[in-house]
Amino acid sequence: MHWRCHARPAARRPVELVAWGLRNPYGLAFSPDGRLFATENQYDVRGSRPVFGTGDLLWEIKSGQWYGWPDFFAGEPINDANRFGAPNRSAPTMLLAKEPGVPPRPVAKFGVHSSADGFDFSREAAFGHPGDAFVAEFGDMAPVVGKIEAPVGFRVSRVELEGGVIHPFAVNRGRGDAPASKLGTGGLERPIAARFNPLGDALYIVDFGVMRVEPAGVTPVENTGVLWRITREDSR
Repeated sequence: MHWRCHARPAARRPVELVAWGLRNPYGLAFSPDGRLFATENQYDVRGSRPVFGTGDLLWEIKSGQWYGWPDFFAGEPINDANRFGAPNRSAPTMLLAKEPGVPPRPVAKFGVHSSADGFDFSREAAFGHPGDAFVAEFGDMAPVVGKIEAPVGFRVSRVELEGGVIHPFAVNRGRGDAPASKLGTGGLERPIAARFNPLGDALYIVDFGVMRVEPAGVTPVENTGVLWRITREDSR
């Protein structure tokens, strides 16, 4: 079978800078009231300039705003050895000769190395929590990105925009956060995207599947990815 594409390329439009100073913005979504938000994966404890203890962030994106990278985390300068210096390392040095602005504070802070990724907003009472963000947390990739005291992420979290309170929404049963393959149970491995259906009564979660992270490298396991559908029990 052969396929032929008849689509025409979209008209060229100028590229416009909306905001900058973001290290690794991952997910983008508009809230029900039309504001733009983004998740951002933060610094790692590796390389020639390791930065310690920076959890991933949820930002409200405003036009023309500088968000602090490469010298700030969540509005704080990273040259504080007591706050951001890796064990047995000196404090990270500032790179910019002059700060281009005052970075804002984020809406919410996730766990260090949780990898807050794709997300969406609930818009319907049929699902619940309208106006809250539902964020897929891929989970840490230790020891590649640095050591951690315990696994973090591997879940879907609900974030209240007012106050930035983070609630666990979809998590595996067991002690602490971990992928299902580590817990020996069924459930989430590495959620990477979250999106509501057009009716707003079901949340779909893209689960990357099993990923083995070892000092020698990272190995994804074929045929382990899953698409989850989450609905309210009383709406089925």
